[in-house]
Amino acid sequence: MEKNYRKWIDLGLGLAAIALWFLLRQLFQQVWEIFRLPLMENFFIQTPGLISLLITVVAFILVRRSLKIYGFLNEVAIELAKVTWPTSQETIASTGVILVMVGIASMIMFGFDALWGTFTRSLLSL
Repeated sequence: MEKNYRKWIDLGLGLAAIALWFLLRQLFQQVWEIFRLPLMENFFIQTPGLISLLITVVAFILVRRSLKIYGFLNEVAIELAKVTWPTSQETIASTGVILVMVGIASMIMFGFDALWGTFTRSLLSL
């Protein structure tokens, strides 16, 4: 029997709605500044913020009511529950290995760059 992850899906959709509102508000504020459109100064929220809020609320409601999207997100949550997440020790060890490998790769790239730079300078000085 599959578990229902309704509260986690709603939390994720809510966070996505907040992020969408923030991005749309920034976008519309830029558009308002570029085209010098009038603002409602005496209103508690300016026009770009109001438009982005309306778009975000409509998008949230449409996604929340769509059975296909909600079912897909529930399946994603079920699959994520099956994932074996690494322990903090495994994460620290993996991070250390990655840092060492990036350092080694950086040194190799530096060596090739210095060699190629020397070769190029010697060719251009002929």
